[in-house]
Amino acid sequence: MFRRKAEWKDQKRTRKVSGAVPAKAAAFLLAGALGVTVFSPVNALAAPVSGEGSITIEKDVLSLGLGETGSVTVDYSLAGGFADLAVLTADSSIAAAVLTDNGDGTATLTAAAAAPGTTVAAVYRISNAAVVDYITIRSGLAQDGEVYTQMNGTSLVTVYEDRMVYYNSTLTGRNGASAAIVGMGIERESGLDCLKVTGTLLSGDTKTPGMNIFYANFYDAAGSLIRRQALYTRNPVSGNKLELEWYIPEGCAMIVLE
Repeated sequence: MFRRKAEWKDQKRTRKVSGAVPAKAAAFLLAGALGVTVFSPVNALAAPVSGEGSITIEKDVLSLGLGETGSVTVDYSLAGGFADLAVLTADSSIAAAVLTDNGDGTATLTAAAAAPGTTVAAVYRISNAAVVDYITIRSGLAQDGEVYTQMNGTSLVTVYEDRMVYYNSTLTGRNGASAAIVGMGIERESGLDCLKVTGTLLSGDTKTPGMNIFYANFYDAAGSLIRRQALYTRNPVSGNKLELEWYIPEGCAMIVLE
């Protein structure tokens, strides 16, 4: 693993990590796992029915390095007490979470980071899963302002503070042009996040051979495909230098480049 500063560092990346978007993106997955007949993200985030009790996690986001553990306090008021409390993570391969009772109307949620990514944990009432609160767990992602690249199987993954980009060291366009990736960064332009990739064409020609198409696939924190976005390009910027840009949809936690 090696660390490097993001390219295009003259522009500040202003995107902040928020637990709200990933929590809503993963709510359907959590709902299915909880086995509730009628349980939508809107219903889950609504205030509990009077008399059903309450659950409040004191943080929205818990950020952990790989192999690290961290904890957060959970306030609860349930007729059945701690015995009626449980926790479930949307993707336990990214992070695992357990609850322990503090004996004073609070519990401690302890999470362990297992793999790079973002997942959501739900602390809910066993007898009525509509009484619930969520926390986003960020596992193995870079700290604010940092970028690092590592191998993941046969692919490279560049990790930012709020998302990961998987790619081969060489991208091949639909019509045969190959470009070696030499730089990558995320900018915020016109209120949108933009992934910018700099590549060097592996052909002696200064022209891309015909119109080429490169693809980026955007996934949310639950692993569902948000959008598959094509980029059409013909000529390099100068010489054999190629610049590729994709706008990143809201709620994206992982990008796979083709």
